[in-house]
Amino acid sequence: MEIVDGIILILSCEKHKLTRLKEFRLKHNYYDKWKVIYIIGDLFLDEKYKLIDNIMYIKCEDSYLHLFKKLVLSLKYLKECFNIKEGILRCGDDLIFNENNLVNFLRSNKYDFYGQSVTASNNIINDTEFLKTITYDPFMLNYYKNNINELSNPKHGINLTIEELKKYLFRPKIWGPAGVIYFISLKCCDILINTMEKINYDIFHFDEFCKSYPYLIEDVATTYVMYYNKIDFYDTQKLFDKPNSIAIHTNKYK
Repeated sequence: MEIVDGIILILSCEKHKLTRLKEFRLKHNYYDKWKVIYIIGDLFLDEKYKLIDNIMYIKCEDSYLHLFKKLVLSLKYLKECFNIKEGILRCGDDLIFNENNLVNFLRSNKYDFYGQSVTASNNIINDTEFLKTITYDPFMLNYYKNNINELSNPKHGINLTIEELKKYLFRPKIWGPAGVIYFISLKCCDILINTMEKINYDIFHFDEFCKSYPYLIEDVATTYVMYYNKIDFYDTQKLFDKPNSIAIHTNKYK
């Protein structure tokens, strides 16, 4: 098994294979003992996953709605393929990287749950009662109103109407790292995997603790699971769209 310091995990999909993955592809497959792996879902794959060069195809719905499921399955399978020493730098597929700053970050000391928040502050978790405060979030509803065909795309495996989707839009009112790019340690990876194993990777699972649906939006889901397990969040304003940051977030080819 190959030993790496970590994985630069770039979450993508078939939809962006000929756009974002071509235009924003990193120049190298390794950065300072960190391996670059691109993730694409394929619901009709005849095996759990397939690693071809540095693209991992996962037997999973290839939808925006299932992004958290795709992330956690990729963590599980990457741990089967690599001996990972530190953790995962989870990245979107629409980033332009400053490679020098990227390497500097990879070499630096990192907290278990480390990212860039809109509040530019840490969140130290002393208790979890605040997770029971919920909010109505139309983010996914608005996305699918603008991409209505994706609801019926067999590769996406959603099988919901817009009206049926509305049921699942209540989530914990929490903040954490922006989903553009963030770091999770091996400890956090194991927590995420164990959590999703318990609910059979069902993103529509109703969570009894928060009395809502915390798994539909990937960065919210990651944050909820971390906070529920009392993993503190630490902020850095050096990941994207800041002076001397790792990357520029283009948000191109929506």
